[in-house]
Amino acid sequence: MRVSCARSSAALAALCLGTAGAERPEMGRIVEKHYELYCLADPTFYDSPLAGPDDPGFELAHRTVPGGWARTRKPGAVAYRPLTATPPGQGWKILISARIEEAPEVLAKVGEHCLERELAFGFVRTRPILHLNNAEHADRGSSGTFITVHPAGEAELETALAELDGILGGHRGPAVPGGLRYGKGPVYVRYDGEEGGAGLSPQDGAGAADRSEPSFTLPSHVTPPAFLLPYMAGHDDPAADVPYRVESVLRRTNGGAVYLATDARTGERVVLKEAHPDAGLDEAGTDAVARLSHERQVLERLAGLGVAPELRAYFTQGSRHYLATNRVTGEPLSEVFASRHPLGGAGEADLEGYVEWATEICATVEDAVMKLHMNGLVLRDLDMSSFIVRPDGGVTVVGLEAAQPVLEATGTGFAGSGFGAPLGTVGFDVDRFALACLRFALFLPLTELFLLDRGKAAELAEAIRRSFPLKEGFLRPAVRIVSGGETRLAPSLDGWRQMRSSMARAILASATPERTDRLFPGDIAQFESGGLGFAHGAAGVLYALHVTGAGRYPDHEEWLLSRALNGARGGRPGFYDGMHGVAHTLANLGHHQAALEVLEAAGRDRPPVQATDLYGGLAGIGLNQIYLGELDKALGTASTLAERLPGQAPGGTGLMYGASGPALLFLRLYEKTGDVQWLDQAEAALRLDLGRCAVQADGSLRVTEGRRVLAGLDRGSVGISWVLGELLRYRADPGLSAARQRLDRAARSLFHRQPGLFTGRAGALAYLCRERAGGWGLEDPEAGRQLAALSWHSMTYQGHLAFPGERLLRLSMDLATGTAGVLLAVGGALHGEPVGLPFLSGAMPASRQDAAAVETSRADRG
Repeated sequence: MRVSCARSSAALAALCLGTAGAERPEMGRIVEKHYELYCLADPTFYDSPLAGPDDPGFELAHRTVPGGWARTRKPGAVAYRPLTATPPGQGWKILISARIEEAPEVLAKVGEHCLERELAFGFVRTRPILHLNNAEHADRGSSGTFITVHPAGEAELETALAELDGILGGHRGPAVPGGLRYGKGPVYVRYDGEEGGAGLSPQDGAGAADRSEPSFTLPSHVTPPAFLLPYMAGHDDPAADVPYRVESVLRRTNGGAVYLATDARTGERVVLKEAHPDAGLDEAGTDAVARLSHERQVLERLAGLGVAPELRAYFTQGSRHYLATNRVTGEPLSEVFASRHPLGGAGEADLEGYVEWATEICATVEDAVMKLHMNGLVLRDLDMSSFIVRPDGGVTVVGLEAAQPVLEATGTGFAGSGFGAPLGTVGFDVDRFALACLRFALFLPLTELFLLDRGKAAELAEAIRRSFPLKEGFLRPAVRIVSGGETRLAPSLDGWRQMRSSMARAILASATPERTDRLFPGDIAQFESGGLGFAHGAAGVLYALHVTGAGRYPDHEEWLLSRALNGARGGRPGFYDGMHGVAHTLANLGHHQAALEVLEAAGRDRPPVQATDLYGGLAGIGLNQIYLGELDKALGTASTLAERLPGQAPGGTGLMYGASGPALLFLRLYEKTGDVQWLDQAEAALRLDLGRCAVQADGSLRVTEGRRVLAGLDRGSVGISWVLGELLRYRADPGLSAARQRLDRAARSLFHRQPGLFTGRAGALAYLCRERAGGWGLEDPEAGRQLAALSWHSMTYQGHLAFPGERLLRLSMDLATGTAGVLLAVGGALHGEPVGLPFLSGAMPASRQDAAAVETSRADRG
């Protein structure tokens, strides 16, 4: 049956009821550290840690700045620099670690020393951020480092190392990955070979960027100073003398590593765990060594029950602790699940067979956990990666380091794995909550949403029952446990106008015009690129509101206009991350002269743009030049891009970050000029992206990056297919046509991990409605199904319809990841006029006057 994406009442009804997927499901995920960092300040939206208070114990974060010094503050760090010194760049850096409880004292000693010696330095801004940096699964690039000191040369390096080592005698801290330990205290040294302001990482920690190796190494052109040679000679691998031969590394974390190894004495293959002191902290501050020692006790307690690995050995080597167990044959449940889940592919699925397997494995896992409970233990850190599925169908529990006696077990309050029990949960109820989440996740792995609204459980259960032939009673106890009696009041929506109004009201209710760093809450990227941009800032949100008919908001336009004019100089020039995107929105709203002024200011004193992509490079700039009526400039931009592309292909792939963005520019220039060379350039560019795709088991063609398979609009198959389809309107090619049919299948998978426009379901929906949005009057019957499934992710904000952003941990209102992007995609399906992302599906106006005429016509039609 053909489903009209413009008139699908069934899709609307499903969205209202709250019934949520084109990427493979993932479970047992590790939440990226920088998203956790931006969860600290606000329980609803991602926000800068600067929005929270300074650490009262870190006086240097808020004291009066001494004369002759400059202090800069970033979300995760504070940096001090003498006014007479040049900003720190590449070279030697001193890295100092600290235990959480000793951090104020260590900072006071080091800070006072650096101020006296006029040494530039930076430090992590608060103890909670330091805790996150040193958490077990945090970004290893900032692990360990609390304070970074920047000596001016080797002589100053030698003096500073000796003095700081003396000052910090008696203190200890976690090891710094890639750092050379100086002395016996928490002082390390490392050579950073890239420029970096204040020695801060891209995530604004005080440590170096995530390029550090597990052991100390130097660039080939750097000769170590003589005073470091004794320390380098003693810098041997602590694992070199262990009685096991390491075959491979299964996992590295801040707290150590897990290896596949062979016992050199017996030849038995084992799993060898390594733990480092004062590192890999859990939410209670317990380090990896204490947890590994605890795991040993748990394994001894469970010996002979057949539910856990068998302990082979426990020993120390230097400060590191090691635990060896027998190797359990099988695969992690997370990997078995990902390979079996039927909604992640584009082909026909055996739903009944999957339901039979999922219910059986769920019962097996529950039985294994019950055996732990019968021995008085709570697993506590339970998710799909906690279980190995054996060839006989049974499961073995692994990762028992977080297990606790029942009277001590409490919930974490954070759903990093999607299974974390709420704060206040105690005893066996901690595992019962996680097992309830498992029942949901085996069918729709979106349990992070419970962190935002436990009342969402009933809606996800209904969505699962509609998608799988599952017995009704299977999810009933899970709903009761997860919801905790909470119910969710979803907004009453009856048709496109109410949906549009509800999303617009949620967006407007979230606005913070009193802030200077952002107007609407969105992804954490807005704190790096600024709160103005098209992807993550005010420009994209106001664009979506306007083109979907949700209204004009003069006060918010003034916020964007004033900050764009004041901040254009030195701002990024790109479209989705910079001033061309801001100018596009201003011109779209009728502020044409202001748009040109923004671009003129942004271009002053800037080197030529080197990137070629659509997101922040030449492709986006050239397309916006066409929109603004500057065809000659666009031709010049495209010529530069065409010369550069063969030898400097984009580092990424797809519409936003690959060669498909340049291909889109070339296509639009062909439409404007009729010059066939631009078709040739478009085809050549698209073939670059196609070369990074591989056929999957379901027959779809998807972008592959290592083990990652990408289908999204920004980096994946959907964006490539969109542009390739436009090329095929003008140039028939059987090979390219066959590739496009395979790419197109990726948009038809029912499961999408994210709801957003760039990486999730909204992007697939926009693609499926591209012919309608382009004014061609065609509709894809798959669009109705994708529209209905948007409700899987739907949440509420102040009673209005809203959607979570990346990682599903907080709501987002931006265009790329949040509610504004969903609004635009749904508008592409249901709005009375064609709407969509700029430059896609249809030729653009030839001049600013034409663009203005389009806007006037739209306003006249209401």
